[in-house]
Amino acid sequence: MKRILISLTLVSALSINLVACGSSGSNETTASASIEASDVVDAQVTTEPTTKQSTKSPEEVNEAQETGAYDVAQLEVVDPDGKASTISGFMKEGIPVPYVDVVEYMNKVYDTANVFSLSSQGSGVYKISNAKGNMTVDTVKDTLHSDKIEQFLYNDQRLNPTDDTEYVYEHIIATDYRKDPYALDIDLSNYGIDIIEEDGKVYFPLTTAADFTGVSYLNTVYYDNKIYLNYSSDKPSVNWEDYFNKEVRDAGEIAYTYGEFCFVMDNIYGNAPHCILAESIRDKGFDATLESYSDETRQVKELLNSDKTVDLLFGTIILSTMLYDGGHTDLSTDILTDLDGTTAFAELGRIVKEEPDNIRTVLYRKWYGDYISKMEAKMIIKEYGSEFDKYQAVFDEETEEGQRYRYYEFDDTGIFVYTNYDDNAVRNFKKALDLAKEHGMKNFIFDDSDNGGGSTESCMYMLNAITKDKRDEFYYESAMTGNATYEKLDYDMDQDGKFEGDDEDFDYGFNYAVMCSQGSFSSGNLFPCLCKEAGIPIIGEKSAGGTCNLVFFKMNQGVQYSASAFRVFNYQNGGNVEAGVSPDYDITKKNTDGTTDYSDFRNFELLDQIVDDHYGT
Repeated sequence: MKRILISLTLVSALSINLVACGSSGSNETTASASIEASDVVDAQVTTEPTTKQSTKSPEEVNEAQETGAYDVAQLEVVDPDGKASTISGFMKEGIPVPYVDVVEYMNKVYDTANVFSLSSQGSGVYKISNAKGNMTVDTVKDTLHSDKIEQFLYNDQRLNPTDDTEYVYEHIIATDYRKDPYALDIDLSNYGIDIIEEDGKVYFPLTTAADFTGVSYLNTVYYDNKIYLNYSSDKPSVNWEDYFNKEVRDAGEIAYTYGEFCFVMDNIYGNAPHCILAESIRDKGFDATLESYSDETRQVKELLNSDKTVDLLFGTIILSTMLYDGGHTDLSTDILTDLDGTTAFAELGRIVKEEPDNIRTVLYRKWYGDYISKMEAKMIIKEYGSEFDKYQAVFDEETEEGQRYRYYEFDDTGIFVYTNYDDNAVRNFKKALDLAKEHGMKNFIFDDSDNGGGSTESCMYMLNAITKDKRDEFYYESAMTGNATYEKLDYDMDQDGKFEGDDEDFDYGFNYAVMCSQGSFSSGNLFPCLCKEAGIPIIGEKSAGGTCNLVFFKMNQGVQYSASAFRVFNYQNGGNVEAGVSPDYDITKKNTDGTTDYSDFRNFELLDQIVDDHYGT
């Protein structure tokens, strides 16, 4: 049994801290786009911390013994449905979250059909295995090795769907490689992260375990001596914001948080090319990038080194804008939307308002202002939504979450307008196809021009429905290893609840076309890219890119952030889709102020003529 003090190879005793990096479901995160600097400046706050009930602290129960051993106890875990269970764990001095039995943790966050087991290899080395792969953990050297990490990690709940799965019409049935895979090797000691062996089990810090298995779409909050598991972007029903009522952070928490974030950025982040720092992070690593890229990145690192809680907020918001990649990587939304009322947020607002020459204010106004400008440019197409009002929709459905699905007909052309990819989109797409067939339409247009993304599986369902060569696979490159990988899908094309025998006769025979714009991001970008590869004409303007999974993580303080992570989506013939796809028919115009005029995107007569001319009908 060993006890190794955390080695701060990246940071000094008063180190650093921050935050940051989809179903392959990848949605654009835009909540912070509507937050102006004035919203921060004028924040009204209550500085008195929330009073809460306290239970016996794990520190009291699990204090490390003088011999170097740890007293393992059962820590309470609350799952996304509020059900309580326990997990083996303990607290370690200087680490702000508990250490947890990593095998127990994996068996909680992954589908129970994919059971993880542990076997000792001797000398502090263990092998964690499931039905698809394994990973070797060296608790002495603090290293991880896997020959096929994608097989090992990507076996989440989608592979063994149940009645309550999110994916009703499409299931992932296999993950495999397109060529011989590269192995994964990570030295966690480079990030000051200690793996601990105790009584024949392996323990990771909670946040490390959660980040490493982030592709399961579960993350964690440790609050009031309990571990809360949350699905993807769901917010926990706990007052995690209390952390930001303290003015000063301790050195151990600062060091662990920064080291953990460096681990995520170096090994899980997808390095989306739209990010100005991506190439440097890929080549040098995240910490070296902050140190060497520019004076401003060094200043951000200094903010993140600070022991002041307000500097964590400044550094995180500014860094978020430096990592901007079109919408996936977003470190600031939780801060700007959830921390109003905390001491640290109030201090941020005061500094921005009263100290215009403060370097924190200067960097904040420059970078966050630039971010807002970029987001506003992407949102222009939304201003043309009222142009639809001149046409009568065959159907118009809007969900409680604000996602909208509409179907129009003009002459012999059906037009399906949708804002995201999910099961609702798939259901309404099938409904639109059936109506178009019933009404004698010859053409069918997908209006993907204001679509921030969503489920890649849903995107592939639509692609499979309209291409001559059925698409039951999608391709990507692993962000962790660079491995060329694919996932095989099974569809319920006719949506009868059965996954056998649906695919062969599913052919409506329409002339298809796809509309896209700079508002088409993530899966909203992937769909027109793959459609053009399949020979389907593209109308509109070049799409916005967004080539990676959107994955949600949580800082150990509770702040949630999203990042391009784990997977980089590719064309069938190779190469990623980050650049977006150029239209075959560009129908944009320019306003006198230089902004884009999208009025012809709502000109059904023009769209009908373009498709007729293209197909010669």
